[in-house]
Amino acid sequence: MSEAEIYEIVQDFIEATQEVCVQLLGVGIREISKREVEISQIQFDGVVAVVGFSGGFSGRFWLGVPESFLNMLYGTMSGHPSSSWEEQILAVSEFGNLVAGHALTRVNNRFPGKNVRPAPPSSFWGERLVFFNFGMRGSHVVFETPHGHVEMNILLEENA
Repeated sequence: MSEAEIYEIVQDFIEATQEVCVQLLGVGIREISKREVEISQIQFDGVVAVVGFSGGFSGRFWLGVPESFLNMLYGTMSGHPSSSWEEQILAVSEFGNLVAGHALTRVNNRFPGKNVRPAPPSSFWGERLVFFNFGMRGSHVVFETPHGHVEMNILLEENA
């Protein structure tokens, strides 16, 4: 996979994240930084949704949100505040799944025949969560929102 193709895939995920935030939450978000990553360690405080994908190429989409964003996300999606962390973490899983679905639709339209599909999301919640990504490359993107910074990694297998 060429650097130009990787760039286009990353852009599809960035745009999908922005679109889902506006459509679902009525909140605009702005990309404030982006850097390329290879074998990397990522640390995050808050809730992280991870969605793998495979087909003509494989990778992983990682979306981290702070608790302030999580509270707004759950309240908007459910229409009421939650006292249950399980309900909130399910909201982040669904949010990650929606973003991945929108992005992979764009990717499949851009690369006909690749038939890239998402796996069910996994979610994690904690302080100083550390993720390692071996044999993958892509980008780490930080978005500014009215409810804190949202971080995204879109990583592709190196043999892709």
